[in-house]
Amino acid sequence: MNKKIPIRGFTLIEMIVSVGLFSVVMLVVTAAYLAIITLDKESRSTNELVVNLSFALESMARNVRTGTAYSCAGAGNGTCEQLSFIDAEGKTVTYVRKVEGVESSIGQCLSGACTSSSAVGLTDPRITIQSLTFYVWGVVTGDQTQPQVLMTVRGTMQASVSRTVDFTIQTSATQRVLDL
Repeated sequence: MNKKIPIRGFTLIEMIVSVGLFSVVMLVVTAAYLAIITLDKESRSTNELVVNLSFALESMARNVRTGTAYSCAGAGNGTCEQLSFIDAEGKTVTYVRKVEGVESSIGQCLSGACTSSSAVGLTDPRITIQSLTFYVWGVVTGDQTQPQVLMTVRGTMQASVSRTVDFTIQTSATQRVLDL
């Protein structure tokens, strides 16, 4: 008794179609994965730059809060592009927009005379500061008013080779020196 067992398996056409479908699905998945990795890198870079800028501004605001003898050099009417004051340790601190070629950052000087070239940069080189403006009011000699400073920073961040992010940030600080 010879029973014929039917031959089971895949034909060549079925194998070609299944390998083709698998290839197309893998191509789409790989492209999506690479796009996600690129977006993640840009997001991490942008976050790192925002943290750097926030740290610089918070440091500036902290120094302004504990400072005295504010001096605003610039346009007048309490608006300036360079802010000088005496910090809690008795040092003269000056904040200015530091320009070096095509790069510009927030600069700080810890001595008397301060220029853009003598300032030390506080921000990452991938952050370009287009405008740094200080608004100062309430600077009165004597015990009448606590000085207030509003800092406005406008610029761009280089998140990746092909992507820049524009930003405008404002922060304010009020003198916190006890006057008893």
